[in-house]
Amino acid sequence: MLKKIILAIIIIVVLLVFYNLLRQINEAVKSGERLSAAADTVYRLEAKNRELKKKLTQIQSPQFIEEQARNKLGLSKKDEVVVIIPDNKLKEVMGASVPAQIRLPNWLGWWKVFFR
Repeated sequence: MLKKIILAIIIIVVLLVFYNLLRQINEAVKSGERLSAAADTVYRLEAKNRELKKKLTQIQSPQFIEEQARNKLGLSKKDEVVVIIPDNKLKEVMGASVPAQIRLPNWLGWWKVFFR
């Protein structure tokens, strides 16, 4: 009888140790997944940071500042003439260069090819 009680206690202790071991392995796997996800996030943020730093250096360059001053503010260098074309003239010129094309249905196009 004593052997059966000792055997039952040993089995219970082994099962508890095995259960705790499995739980710790599961938590370690989850921690590894969280670490991997965090590393991916850090990598993406570092790439975005490099891109933003590159854009910042471009924006701070004198060429970019001059381009923005010319395009958005209409400024010019000394002895330059700024020409502003009115919208209606621009539309008139652009509209004259592109003829309007009417697309016929496919069957009507073939009809005109063969029976014209």
